[in-house]
Amino acid sequence: MLVSRVAAVALTLSLLVLQPASATTCVNKFLAHSEGSKVVVTLLSGKLSFQEAQELSRQHGLVEWLDDSGKVVATCAELRALRPMPVGCDGKTSGVVMMATFLTMRHPSKKMIVKLGAVGAVDFDAQS
Repeated sequence: MLVSRVAAVALTLSLLVLQPASATTCVNKFLAHSEGSKVVVTLLSGKLSFQEAQELSRQHGLVEWLDDSGKVVATCAELRALRPMPVGCDGKTSGVVMMATFLTMRHPSKKMIVKLGAVGAVDFDAQS
């Protein structure tokens, strides 16, 4: 748990250094690791604000991991909004760092499609 939080902080800081707040590029990155029969994914997204992510975390079944054809790989068992980030998309002034737990043994590759409630499907790239 501590390792994933440290990784999330490091990922956020690296994006802040590499990505100025005024840039037009939308940031949607992920970092994943396995914990037994679960995959825990840290998601950095400018598509949601911190407040929107908190609201989404209270509603179960609205966050799903999709494959390339749009079929559900796994439904999120737990979603936590960890902290805001200063890079937003679509006119938002800030984004969010979230942690999602999926009950699956499958590990995402370089791309991951996640349906975020009313926001819809968002393409995430693996953080390298």
